[in-house]
Amino acid sequence: MSRYDFRRGYECPRCEADTNVFRDPATGTYGWVCPVEGCRAVGFGFGSRRLARVGLREYRERFGTRGCGSR
Repeated sequence: MSRYDFRRGYECPRCEADTNVFRDPATGTYGWVCPVEGCRAVGFGFGSRRLARVGLREYRERFGTRGCGSR
């Protein structure tokens, strides 16, 4: 994980587990990935942390919290 700068305080839009938003220093973009095994929620290529948060919200609105079998 040393390659990315992670920020906490976000929830997975599928299973509501704690999710990290990261900044990729190589590209300068932001993304998120659910750390729960079996949950396939992921978002990347956002131009800012705010856009990554918007992406999380839009994912939740579009796909709902269908769960990923972890809770």
